[in-house]
Amino acid sequence: MVVTTERDGEPNAASIGIIKSGFDVKVRLFSGTHTYENVLATGQLVANITHDPMVVVETALGDLSPNRFQRRHGQLTLKEAESWAEFRCDPFRLDILIEPLEFVQGEVIRREFRAINRGVSGVVEAAIAATRFNALKQESYLDEIRRIRRIVGRCGGPREIAAMDLLVERLGDFY
Repeated sequence: MVVTTERDGEPNAASIGIIKSGFDVKVRLFSGTHTYENVLATGQLVANITHDPMVVVETALGDLSPNRFQRRHGQLTLKEAESWAEFRCDPFRLDILIEPLEFVQGEVIRREFRAINRGVSGVVEAAIAATRFNALKQESYLDEIRRIRRIVGRCGGPREIAAMDLLVERLGDFY
C-alpha cells in the first residue's frame, strides 16, 4: 500500500502498511519523515492500493515526481492506484502509532484477477527490509534483501526484477 499526503501543495507518497485489527484501523509512521509531518499537520492520509512493484520501491526509497499524482474526489491519489481510501485521524506529536483512522471516502478504480506472485511479494518484503536498513543500519536487513533478490530473480517477471535492481541501486554502496 502506498500512502499519499500533502502539505503546502507538496505531494508525498510512501510505502506504508495500514494495520487492521478487528474493526480498528491504524498506521505506524516514522518520526521525522514527510508522511509523519504531513499527517500531523493535516490529520489525513490517502491509502492507495497498487500491485506495481516499481511504485512500491520508488515510494519506499525516494520521491515521486508531481506528475505521478492526480486528484480524485478532491483527494491526492496515485495515478497508478487501483483503489484508494481517504482516512482522517487526530494525531499527537511523538506518537508513531496513529489510531484510530476514520474512513471518509474511497473508490475502486480497477478490479482485476491477480494470481499470487512470489516476485511481487518479494519486492514488497525487500522494500520493507530496505527502509528498516536505512533506519537501523543492521547488516541482517541486507542479508534478507540478498536472499529475496534470488527469489525475485527466479519467480519474478521483468517488472519485478527491474524493481529489485532499482532497490539495490538506491541502497548504493551499502549493498
